[in-house]
Amino acid sequence: MADLITRAQAEVVNRHHFFVEWFTGRAGEAELEASLRAFAPDMVMIEPDANTIGRDDVVVMISNARGKRPADFEIRVDLISARLIDSDTVAVVYDEHQVIAGEKSARRSSAVFSADPEAPEGVVWRHLQETWITT
Repeated sequence: MADLITRAQAEVVNRHHFFVEWFTGRAGEAELEASLRAFAPDMVMIEPDANTIGRDDVVVMISNARGKRPADFEIRVDLISARLIDSDTVAVVYDEHQVIAGEKSARRSSAVFSADPEAPEGVVWRHLQETWITT
């Protein structure tokens, strides 16, 4: 079971690494296709402003963001906690710190993952809730 936690934590870190590469235009279409396999068809995301979107909206948002950030854009992920919900579901809490053109922002996120051997890290995002936090 600890392996599922390790995979979910790796998914959080690696997906955000992809976002930096994609948003700055350094990642290509092949990386996008692989990355999108990490999101379950029924995924729900609650954005920091409480807007709720589904996987299709997440895919459009990510796809359209290629090259929209400056080359020095960065994301740092601080893993806070992770726990098993059941034998193939895990919840991860993490803080995401972004720097865009010198402007800092941060959010605390709670994410639920399910095991999926077809996904890049072996888990898929099922639910994501983001909340703004002060830095």
